[in-house]
Amino acid sequence: MTCIYKLQYAHVRKNQPIMPNILLVEDDKVIAESIIFALENDYDSFKVHCCTLGNDAIDYFNNNDVDLILLDIGLPDISGFDVLRKIRKSSEVPVIIVTARDDDADIILGLEGMGADDYVTKPLSPRVLVARVKAQLRHVNQQSSSTEKPASEGKQIFTTNKDLNQILLHDQAINLTKAECKILLHLVENPNRIHSKEQLLNIMYDRPTGSSENTIVTHIRLIRRALNKIDADNEYIKNHRGLGYSLAL
Repeated sequence: MTCIYKLQYAHVRKNQPIMPNILLVEDDKVIAESIIFALENDYDSFKVHCCTLGNDAIDYFNNNDVDLILLDIGLPDISGFDVLRKIRKSSEVPVIIVTARDDDADIILGLEGMGADDYVTKPLSPRVLVARVKAQLRHVNQQSSSTEKPASEGKQIFTTNKDLNQILLHDQAINLTKAECKILLHLVENPNRIHSKEQLLNIMYDRPTGSSENTIVTHIRLIRRALNKIDADNEYIKNHRGLGYSLAL
């Protein structure tokens, strides 16, 4: 169910460049209206699509290009954590949790366990939230610029050649199977963030699968062994007990 009340703020600006598409998942009308107004009337201007139900948000995300998600946890149909879990199976789109739940356990679960990029508690300032949105989008743009630099610059620890399905560490090719290359490539492109075993399985097979998570444990062990042959002084892949793995850079 789309937030039809957002339409009262819809407007078109002449000569406006393509606007980032923000998916707002919020069932509180007053809060949603204030966030939409702040985003659509900001100097940079954003396009906002609002859903009040988690399942509708997942459907919209799967069928549209979304640049960032603002996600409430207490939704009428499913938990916002369930929405985030499903999205993280296939995407690293920036997600900012916006919720009244300020318990430390929820914040840690959202940021470390579920892979959210930021966590904002209600009541909130819409202007501050817009600033957080801009910061996340800047971070994504900076990461994209970094990964597009040629390997010849020699400034990155890891460099990739997707045409050859090859990853290099300190300019030395890493000996990996195709499946291991997919896993490491995903970690390299999304460093310093926890990725669950289930998420890495889906990356490896390009689709949801019922394979055992022990498969990922084995592949991670072999990837670590391959990395150690080139650089034994650094432990790049970190194990987060009960949560998953991250690549530390």
